[in-house]
Amino acid sequence: MNYNLIFLFILLNLPFFFYFKNIAKFINIYDAADGIRKFQKKSIPLIGGFILIYNIVSFFILDFFLELKIFDEKFTFSKREFFSLYIGSILFFLFGVLDDKYSFKANIKLFIIFILTLLVVMLDENLLITNLKFSFISHIIELDAFSYFLSILCFLLFFNALNMFDGINLQVGFYGVLIFIIFITKGLFINLSLIIIFSLLFFLLFNFKNKTFLGEGGVQLLAFLLSYIIIKAYNLEQDFFYVDEVFIIMAIPGLELFRLFLVRLLNGKHPFKGDTNHLHHLLIKKFSPNKAFLLIFCSIVISINLYYLIDSKLMYIFFIILFYSITIHQLSKKD
Repeated sequence: MNYNLIFLFILLNLPFFFYFKNIAKFINIYDAADGIRKFQKKSIPLIGGFILIYNIVSFFILDFFLELKIFDEKFTFSKREFFSLYIGSILFFLFGVLDDKYSFKANIKLFIIFILTLLVVMLDENLLITNLKFSFISHIIELDAFSYFLSILCFLLFFNALNMFDGINLQVGFYGVLIFIIFITKGLFINLSLIIIFSLLFFLLFNFKNKTFLGEGGVQLLAFLLSYIIIKAYNLEQDFFYVDEVFIIMAIPGLELFRLFLVRLLNGKHPFKGDTNHLHHLLIKKFSPNKAFLLIFCSIVISINLYYLIDSKLMYIFFIILFYSITIHQLSKKD
C-alpha cells in the first residue's frame, strides 16, 4: 500500500473535516425535499462530488510536480490521452454541478452527455470499442463501422444507469468502492483507484450521517471514471475484462435502467424522468433504507463473486436476469 498517498490524502482533506459546514455554505448547492421522490427533513448540501474532484485534480497536479506515479506503466499515456481523462473528469463534473443547480430537462441532459462523450472519445481513440470478447465464445466479434456508435452508447448507458441507481444513502458510494477494488485486484490504475476509494469512503462518512449527497456532479464524475477505466482496460491485449464480466459487474444498475426505460415508455412517460419505481423504492416500502441498501449491496457483491466461481457464464447471466425479474415481480405485488 502507498502510505505516501494516504498521508497526502489525509492532509489534503483536513479542510473538509474541520470546515465542512463553511464549505457547504460557500458552494451553496442543496438538495431540497419535494414530497414526491425526496423526503429528507431538511435540505442536504450536494458536495460529495466536490470531494471527489478536489482530490482527483489535486493528485493530478501533485503527480505532475512530485512524480507520484498515479498511472501505472502499463498505461502509457500520451498527452492527448491524459488530456482526455483530465478534461473529461472536469467537464462531466461541472455539467453535473450545473444540473444540480438548474435541473436541466432530461433531453437536454442526454444531448450534453452525448456531446461530452463524443469529445472524449475523439480525443482518445483508445476508448473506441473495436470488438466484443466473451468468455464463453472463442471468436472475437469485430465491430468495424459500429465502433463509435457502440462506444458512445456504452458511456451513455452507464451514465444513465448509475444516475438511476443513485437513490438512497451509501448505495452509489459503496458500489463505486467495490468496482475500484476490482480494478486494484486486476492491477488496473492502482494508485488512482486508491485515491478515489479514499475519497468515496470520506464522502460516505458524511453521507451515512445524512450530511451530504453525491449530487449529479459526483454521479457524472464517477460514471465517467468507471466507464473510462473499464473501456481502457478492455481494449488492452491482456483481456482484463470480458463483455459478460462487465455485464455482471453492472447487472443491477443496468437491468434497472432497461426495466424503468421500458415501463415508462409503456406508460407514456419520458424514459428518463424520475419516479419511485426503482428497486430501492420497492425495498423501502418493506424495509428500512439501511436494510434496503444492505440487501442491494450484498446482492451485487455475491453476484459478482459467483461469476468468478461458476464455469457456465452464459447460464449464470440468464440466472441473474431471471432472479432480478422474479424479485421485482414479488416486490411489486400489492399487499
